Amino acid sequence: MSALRLSPAAASLALAALAAIAATPVHAARNNAPAAAVNIRMEPGESVPACVTPARLMAHVLERTPNLDPAFRDIARYYKQHGEALRVRWDYAFYQMLIETNYLSYKTGAGRWGDVNPRQNNFAGIGTTGGGVPGDSFKDVSTGVLGQIQHLVAYSGERVANPVAPRTVLKQDEIIEQSRRLKRPVRFSDLSRRWAVDWRYGTSIEYVAQRYRKANCTADGAPLHPSPDPREDKPQAPARKPVEEAAAQPRKPVRPAQDSASPMLADSRGTCGIWSASYGGEVSVLIRSMVGRTTNYTVLQVDVGAEDSQARAFINTHAVNGEMLARFPTKEAAFSRAFELCPRPS
Repeated sequence: MSALRLSPAAASLALAALAAIAATPVHAARNNAPAAAVNIRMEPGESVPACVTPARLMAHVLERTPNLDPAFRDIARYYKQHGEALRVRWDYAFYQMLIETNYLSYKTGAGRWGDVNPRQNNFAGIGTTGGGVPGDSFKDVSTGVLGQIQHLVAYSGERVANPVAPRTVLKQDEIIEQSRRLKRPVRFSDLSRRWAVDWRYGTSIEYVAQRYRKANCTADGAPLHPSPDPREDKPQAPARKPVEEAAAQPRKPVRPAQDSASPMLADSRGTCGIWSASYGGEVSVLIRSMVGRTTNYTVLQVDVGAEDSQARAFINTHAVNGEMLARFPTKEAAFSRAFELCPRPS
């Protein structure tokens, strides 16, 4: 599924183009970059390195694609938004996108257009099968990024409730079955010969990751340079005031295992489900939505003062027609209320 697929070795062509830009022999780039042994999904509390921020990623892209289409100039923030909500390593999803689109140029190393038109907002070759097949199209940049993130969720072995990509709807059962055979967390390296036919696909992703880290990160993942957007380097502002609890005091213990669940991954066998998602804030809201006949309750961690806007953003993208039920000072309190409403989640 390469946006630049003109032959079965599309990902290799993209790597060759990137290596040429860096004045590095292709064979050296492949030999020095191991396959991307990074899990697709993040554990609760895990985050990408501090040196990876939307503004830094976009500066990295502009160094290689200075005539970037203005429609894509804010794309990195959508990777952060959707990746954090679905616990996907959004930095590596972004690097994957750079391979698939040749740094958002949508051209091969020879300067020819690939099978995907940039106006399709398809950033990962979803649905492209070669021979000029253009693949899936999405209404806007955010939805296109969400399609890739959701497709990665399926490759991680978990079902997506409302996929925006027709290819995910069509293939996720087959994808999930194959991924679960690994009997371990699925890594970006496992996408080789699956997402793309190239056996070096995972190595290509890791090569792009290494190039970014070399220019932007210290050995421990701290930023090497100030961000182009000074707001990214400011520490999180402390809570301005405590948020009043919007429900009764907890009457049931929190079930820690539920905190590791993914948001909006449906199981139609039950009547209700409890999920978690996070924008990285210190307070929580409880969101209710329906998938078929299943009622989902999502505990969403949000920033103080941004509860309504972040809840709306999550609902619009991940819980269509959902509603925010209440605000809570902690996620534990929100989970307790969720278990009151859904005592036996599926």
